[in-house]
Amino acid sequence: MLKGIGIAIVKVSDLCGLCSVKKEAAINLFSSSEETLILACYPKAVTLLLKYAGVDNTEKLYFINLPESGMESLSGRISDCANDSARASSFLDLNCDPSWPAWFPLIDYSLCNSCGQCADFCIFGVFEKTHNKVFTVKPKACKNNCPACARICPKTAIVFPKYIQRGAIAGAETFDVTMEQERLRLDTEIILGNDMYTTLQQRKLKRRSIITEDAMKKSLEERDAYNKDTPKNINL
Repeated sequence: MLKGIGIAIVKVSDLCGLCSVKKEAAINLFSSSEETLILACYPKAVTLLLKYAGVDNTEKLYFINLPESGMESLSGRISDCANDSARASSFLDLNCDPSWPAWFPLIDYSLCNSCGQCADFCIFGVFEKTHNKVFTVKPKACKNNCPACARICPKTAIVFPKYIQRGAIAGAETFDVTMEQERLRLDTEIILGNDMYTTLQQRKLKRRSIITEDAMKKSLEERDAYNKDTPKNINL
């Protein structure tokens, strides 16, 4: 549908994967001085993705939320973009790593209060907590289709762009606040139980254990590789 409309088109097989493992490509693609129309999911989720990749200036980026846009408005917006563009028509298919589902959390710092509850909860080390900020540092460590950290975030500041049930966790900017607060209350009670602080402390200890085990496993693998490649002394 998009080919042949007179503007440059780039098809990205997985925008989440691109912004995580090919950040330089994302920066080059979305830091153009020309206006760019992005057809993806929620604009908020896409903006957070681009910022995670290092795209600082998003003033000339415009968004269409494909899951919620009707064909009439979609066609009209694309036609407007084509009429305003003087660029030559071209098509580029940009692929990402198909072996990784690129499921990972993003943090909306306009909402985040840096409580660190997400970092304390996650036993896989996806987050790193500093004195005044939380970062997503190991996206590939996140377990596919697990949004638990977002479900217990007291500020609804964690977004999973691939969360299919929509709402605040998917990056929607408008939602039923009352329903969201009730959802948060129930999720926190179910996931963390009655003693939230004890549960978080136990998960922190579990994370340290996993990190220690991973470090030990890596050390043993490096030792075995070294022994395999090192010639043995032969005594005659």
